[in-house]
Amino acid sequence: MKLMTRDSTPREFQKVYRKGDVVYVPHFRNSDVYVGPGYPRFTKQRYSEFELVAKGAVQESMPLWTRGKYGMVDDANL
Repeated sequence: MKLMTRDSTPREFQKVYRKGDVVYVPHFRNSDVYVGPGYPRFTKQRYSEFELVAKGAVQESMPLWTRGKYGMVDDANL
């Protein structure tokens, strides 16, 4: 389901993971890679769904801007 915001930027519900008060969202280049607050400026840590679930994170959904599906995510192109 697509949502429109006041600024006309389309958003759609996407899978996120929450551990306590921290929400991990899909990286904008590759939705299979999850990042937390402060990425990439304060932390370069990236996670897979498996890693987040293993650490006790719970799956939720939130309306986010569209993410890429196959983009390369590494330290050279955060």
